[in-house]
Amino acid sequence: MTVPFRPLGYIRELVNAIGLDITHAYEDLVYIEHNAFLLQMGDSGEIVNLYFNTESVEEERDKIADRLSAEGQARQLTIIRKGLFSMRQKSDGEHIEIQFFDEV
Repeated sequence: MTVPFRPLGYIRELVNAIGLDITHAYEDLVYIEHNAFLLQMGDSGEIVNLYFNTESVEEERDKIADRLSAEGQARQLTIIRKGLFSMRQKSDGEHIEIQFFDEV
């Protein structure tokens, strides 16, 4: 089975399998409830990048990444832990700015 480009259905299954839901998807970004992490669809369907919120519980990140990786493998997805992100409301009050960081 070939994984389609931007496999939102596969990602929805992956997220649901760990007991969470997708709250929003925009272009290549997939926002997850509770906002502890987000997923970014890669250049090929099999690749999914994982970013943790800078405000997430650091001690929980490895466990979440391991669960996502295991569930991803079952769906032919490779989860790559890329780093951290932060979000802030733009001054227009309607849009959000996301900043990505290398994980330290």
